[in-house]
Amino acid sequence: MFSYLSKKIAIPNNAKLKSASWSKEHGYVACGGEDGLLKVLKLEVQNDSKHKGLAAQTNLVMNQTLEGHSDDVQVIIWNEKFRKITSSDQNGLIIVWMLYKGAWYEEMINNRNKSSVKDMKWDSDGQRICIVYEDGAAIVGSVDGNRIWGKELKYGSLTSVEWSPDGNTLLFGLLTGEICVFDSCGNYLNKMSTYCLNNIHGAVRIVSLDWYKGENNYGTRMLPSLAVCYDVGRCQLMINHEDPDPVLLNTGIQITCSCWNEDGSMLAVAGTQMSADRNINVVQFYNPFGNHLNTLLLPGKCLTACTWEGNGSLRLALAVDSFLYFANLRPYYKWAYSSTENTIIYNYSRPHTFEHSITFWNLKTNKTKIITVHHLIDICASEDYVCLICKPSDVSQGVILTMYTAIGVAIESKRVQFEPIQSMMTSNQIILINKSFIYAWQYFTPKQTLDLGFKFTSSTIRQRDGIERLYHIDTISLRTGSSSFVDDDISSSVFQTEVDWNIMNQPVSSDPISTLTISHSTRRLLIARESGLIQIYRLPDLYFEMKFSVGDNCPYRIYVNCNATCLGVIDESGIFRLHLIPDNSNSLLSSVKFQNIDNFIRKDVWDVKFEEDNPNIFAIMEKTRMYIFDGLQAEPAIHTSTYLYEFKNLEVQGVLLDELVKTVNIQPNEEFLLKTPIKKVRDFKQILEKDGLEKASEFINDNPHTKLRHLFIEACLEKQNLEMAELQFVHLQEYSGIQFIKRLRNIQSKLIRKAEILVYFKKHDEAETLLLNNDRSDLAVELRKRLGDWFRVAQLTKDTGILMKDLEQAEIWNGIGDYYRSQMLWDKASDYYKQGNDLLKFAECLYQLEDYKGIERIIEELPDCHDALYDFGLRFANLGMIKQAVHAFIKCNRRKEAIDVCLRLNEWRVAYELAKSIDSQDADHHHHQEQEKRIDNLLKQSVVCFIEQGRIIEAVELYKHAGRFLDAAELLYKEVQKIKQSSNRSPLYMKKMYVLIGLLMEQYYEQNKLQANVKPRNPACGEGVLMASSTLAGLLLTEQDHTIHNNNNGIINKESEILQNYNSIQYSNSNMNLIKTNVMNRLIDQPWRGAEAYHYIMLTIKQLYNGLFNYAFRTVQLLKDYGDILNPLIIYSLIALCAIYTRNYVACSKAFIKLENLTDISPTEQKEIKELTLDLFFRHQPINEQDTLESSEMDSMLESETKIPICVVTGQPITDYQFWMCPTCKHCAYENEITKLHNCPLCHFPVQ
Repeated sequence: MFSYLSKKIAIPNNAKLKSASWSKEHGYVACGGEDGLLKVLKLEVQNDSKHKGLAAQTNLVMNQTLEGHSDDVQVIIWNEKFRKITSSDQNGLIIVWMLYKGAWYEEMINNRNKSSVKDMKWDSDGQRICIVYEDGAAIVGSVDGNRIWGKELKYGSLTSVEWSPDGNTLLFGLLTGEICVFDSCGNYLNKMSTYCLNNIHGAVRIVSLDWYKGENNYGTRMLPSLAVCYDVGRCQLMINHEDPDPVLLNTGIQITCSCWNEDGSMLAVAGTQMSADRNINVVQFYNPFGNHLNTLLLPGKCLTACTWEGNGSLRLALAVDSFLYFANLRPYYKWAYSSTENTIIYNYSRPHTFEHSITFWNLKTNKTKIITVHHLIDICASEDYVCLICKPSDVSQGVILTMYTAIGVAIESKRVQFEPIQSMMTSNQIILINKSFIYAWQYFTPKQTLDLGFKFTSSTIRQRDGIERLYHIDTISLRTGSSSFVDDDISSSVFQTEVDWNIMNQPVSSDPISTLTISHSTRRLLIARESGLIQIYRLPDLYFEMKFSVGDNCPYRIYVNCNATCLGVIDESGIFRLHLIPDNSNSLLSSVKFQNIDNFIRKDVWDVKFEEDNPNIFAIMEKTRMYIFDGLQAEPAIHTSTYLYEFKNLEVQGVLLDELVKTVNIQPNEEFLLKTPIKKVRDFKQILEKDGLEKASEFINDNPHTKLRHLFIEACLEKQNLEMAELQFVHLQEYSGIQFIKRLRNIQSKLIRKAEILVYFKKHDEAETLLLNNDRSDLAVELRKRLGDWFRVAQLTKDTGILMKDLEQAEIWNGIGDYYRSQMLWDKASDYYKQGNDLLKFAECLYQLEDYKGIERIIEELPDCHDALYDFGLRFANLGMIKQAVHAFIKCNRRKEAIDVCLRLNEWRVAYELAKSIDSQDADHHHHQEQEKRIDNLLKQSVVCFIEQGRIIEAVELYKHAGRFLDAAELLYKEVQKIKQSSNRSPLYMKKMYVLIGLLMEQYYEQNKLQANVKPRNPACGEGVLMASSTLAGLLLTEQDHTIHNNNNGIINKESEILQNYNSIQYSNSNMNLIKTNVMNRLIDQPWRGAEAYHYIMLTIKQLYNGLFNYAFRTVQLLKDYGDILNPLIIYSLIALCAIYTRNYVACSKAFIKLENLTDISPTEQKEIKELTLDLFFRHQPINEQDTLESSEMDSMLESETKIPICVVTGQPITDYQFWMCPTCKHCAYENEITKLHNCPLCHFPVQ
C-alpha cells in the first residue's frame, strides 16, 4: 500500500490539539485541544462532482465549536449507535453531546471533581460506557446517564480501558504497564500477559488499548484484533486477552497512539522517530499478522492523535500541533486484468461471511461471475487465464495455485510450499517470489490438449503437470546453463525431476527480494532486491543474464517499458525514477526521448503503466492526479484516483477499485472505468473539428499511428470522402476496409451509403434511426437481421406494420430462440422454437428441460425416416428410456440400432421381438437367424459373466428380461439343488426360491400360448400345430424351439471361445439335454411341487405350535409325495410327532418303520430311533385311540388315489363344491379361509 498527505486544516489561534475522533458511520470529525477547544467538522463530497473516490472534491460542510470545557480536552469518543459525542477535559469534566437539527448541543454533564479522566470507552452496543480516572476509580454507566457500578481499584493509577467485543470483559491499563482483566460486573479475573515487554527494563506506559469490535464481522475470524501499544515502541497483537502466542512488534518509534481501521485489517501506529538531528512524526501501518505495510512521515513537532475514516478506511486524520492532517491511503487490492478476454478480476469481502468473493467482470459484455474462495493471498492474470493464490484450509504451510479461465472456470491447481509476497503471470508461466526464493510454474494450457497428435501417455501426463523451478536468489545467478533460448512450448522442453523443496531450508538472503516485473515482449523477468540491485532472467528457464543497480533506496514496485529498455522504480517513500537498462542494443533508441533521465523525479507516485506500443510513453498516478508522459514531457494532469490496467492505442484505461469493491450487490458498469486518450489524440480530434481533413492528413504524416489513422478514416467516411479513407486503409494494410470502400462506391443512394458507414463503425442505433426517418423500415429490418438482433427485428416489424411471410416470421422466432438457447434459458427458447416450427431445436430444449413427453409428441409429428428420429433415439437410449428409443429407431427404419440399444440396456425380450418381427422371406429370414444368433451369443456371454462372479440371481433376471423363462427356471433350479446340498437354508428361503421357479414357469406357459396363437415363423414347424389346442400347440412348440435352441448352442459353442467357459460351468450340450430327463419333465409338468413341499412343512409346524394337532396330522400326510424334495428323515419324523399328538399310534408305527428302514442315516441315529420305538410302543399299543368318523373320512380321502384339491390355507382336503382358486399358481382354498388373507399363501398373488 501507499499513503500520502492530502489535506490540512488549521485550528484558530494556533491552539494545540490533544485528541481527535472520526465517526465511522456518520462522517463527523471531533477534535479537542487546549483551553477547552472542541470542534466538530464534517467533509462531504460535492453533489455535482465529476470525480469519484478520493479524487472527488470535498467541502467543509460543518465547522462547529462546542463550548463547555475550560481545560484541555484530552479524551473524545463516539457512540456510533446513538450518534453522541462524549468528551472529557483535564479537570475531569465529562460532557455528552447530541445532534439536534443539524447542530450539536449538550445533553449530559458529569464532574467527579476528584481526578482527571484518562480514558473512556463505549461498548460495542453503545449501551454502556466505562470511565477510568487517574486516581484508580472506574465507573460504568448507561447511555441514559444512570450509574451501573463503580469501584476504586487498588492496583494503582489507571491509564486506559477497553471493552471486549462481546461486552463481557473489561481491560484496565495501569500506570505500571500492567493490564488487569475484569468481568462486566467489576469482578477481578486475572492479569493479562505482556510478552512484548520481555527484556525491557525501566518504566513503560500504555499509550493505546484498542480492541476491534468486529463491526464488519472481520474480528470473528481467528485473527489478532486486540492491540496493546507501549510508549517504548513495543506492541502486541492478540486474538483475545488469553492469547498465548501474540504477534509482537518493535516499531522503533516512541508511540503516542494507535487505532484499527474500519474492518480490522490494518493497524495505524503513530509516534515520533527519535534521532540525534531531529525528531520526525511517523505513522506505521501493519496488518493483523504484524507485517509492515507502509510508513508515512508527517511535518510538525507533536503528534497527539490518529483516527480512521469509516467509508472504506481510505483516509486517516492526524492531530499534529495546531493542525488536523488528512492522509489518503492507496491499498494493495487483490485484483488483475486479463487483456485478451478484456476481464477485470477483483476481490471483496461480503458482510458476515468468512469467504473472499472473486468477481470476474467482462468489460465487453458487462457480465459478471462470482466465485468464493478461502484465505486468498493474491490474484494474477495473463492474456487468457487467471491464477488465484490461496492458503489451504489446513494448518500446513504453503499455498495452492488454482488456474481459472477468464469466465471463472477452474482448470488446474498446484500446491507450493511457501507463501509468496508477490506474483505475476505470463501466457504460459506463473512466477512467485518471497524474500529469498523464486518459484516458476510453466503450466499446461488447455489449448494444448487440442493440438493434433496429442495423446495422454506416460510422458504427456508429466507434460500436463507442467515444469516447476525453484531457486534461491543468492544462488540462481551463479548457476551455469546454456545461453541458447528455451522454447515456451512444454512439449519441446527438457523435463526435470520434481522440485526439491529442501532448498527452502537454505538461510534467508542477506539482500532480500522486494518486488518483480515481467517484460512480456522480450520474455524477461526483472527481480528487485532491497539494496536497489536489479537482476534480469530469461523466461521460461530463469537463466540469469545481467544485473545493475538503481540506487540505495529499496524498490517498492518496478515497471518496464514495452521493449525492455527503460525501467521505472517506485521506492518505499513513493518517489518515482526512470533508469535505462544497460548493455541493451535498443537502449540508444530510447535514450533520445529520455535525455536528462537522471534528473527525472516524481513524488507520491503509487501506480505506473507503460504504453504497450510506444516505449517512450507512460502514465503515472501521483496522489489523486494522473500524468501522461511522452518521454519526460508531462501532459496536463487529470484528476482521478483510478488503478491503471491498460495503456494501449494511445489511451490509458483505469478502474475505480475503491468504489468497485464497495458494490457488493450492485452490477458494475462503465461508471467505474476511466478511458483517457493522450494529448496527441485530443489535439488530432480538435484539428479534425476545426481545420478539416487536409490539416489532419498532414498531422498524421508527422505523427503516424494506427489509432490516429482510424480516427481519420472515420472522419473521412462521415463526410463520404472515399478517396482519402481508402488511402489510409492502404497505409494500414486493411484489405477488409479497402473492400468496404469498393462496396460503398457501388451504392448510388447517399442514404444507404451513410447507413452502411454508420454500421461499419458499429453505430447501429444511429443507422437504424436514419433509415426509419427516411421511410426505409425494410432496410432497417434487414440491418437488424444482419446484426442478429432478432428482438429488434420483431419490434420493428410490429411497430412499422411490415408484412412478413410465414418463413420470415419463423426465422425471427427461431433467431430469438437461438439467443435464449445460447444463454441456456431453455424454457424461453422452447417457446420461440415452437412458434418458429423448428422441431429439432425445440426438441433439444425439451431434452434440456427433461420434458420427455414433449419429445415423444414431436416424434409422432415427424414423418417416417426423418433425420432427427435417429438423434432422438440416441438421446432416449442415453437416458435409459428403451421404449421411446426403440420407437424412434423403428420409425426411421434403423432396426439394427434398435436391437443394439435393447442389448445394451439388457432389454433382451424386446431385442428378440425385434429380431423376429422381420418378414419371413428368404433373405429376411436369413437375416432374422443371424440376428437371433447374435443376440443369443451376447446373452450367453452376459450370463456366463454373472455366473463366474457368483451372481446367479442377476443371471436369472437377465434370462427373464430376455423372455427365456425356461432357461431362467432351469438355472434357478440348479442353484436350489446346490443350496440344498451345501447349506441348511431355512424353509422360508427355500420356499421363496421354488415360488420364483413356479412364477417363471407360469410365464413360460403364457409365452407359449401366445406363440401358439400366431403363425409360426420357423418353416420347420408344420401346419398341424395350428390345428391343435392352445395348450398342446404351446407344448409342441416349446419342445421344437428347445431342440432348435440346443442345436444353435452346439454351433455357437464350436465357434465361440467364451461359450466354452459357459460349457465348463455345467452348461454343455449333454447337460442342456437335462430337460428330457424325469426331473426337468416334472419341473415342466409340476412347477409348483417344490413350493408346495416347503409350504406344507411350514404349515405343519405352524399348526403344531398353535395346537391344531388334527390339522397338522392331515397336513403332514401330504409330505409323503415330496420325498424327492424334502429329507425323508424330516418327513417321517414330523408324521410320527403329529401321530403321537393325535394318539394315532397306527400311523406312528408306520412312520417309525419308515425311519428304521432309512439307509442314508448314521448308525447312531438308527440306534436312537430303535430305542425310541421300543420305549414308545412299550407304553402304547399300535392302535388309533381317538378314531372318529370324520377323521376317518378325511384320512381316507387323503389316502385315495383320486386327486383331491387341498386347501393351501389349512392343508385339509376341500369337500365344498365352491372354493377359491388362485389365478397364478392354480391352487385352491376354502372361501371362508381365503377371505381372511390378502394374498395367496403359496405364490402371494393378491386375493381379489
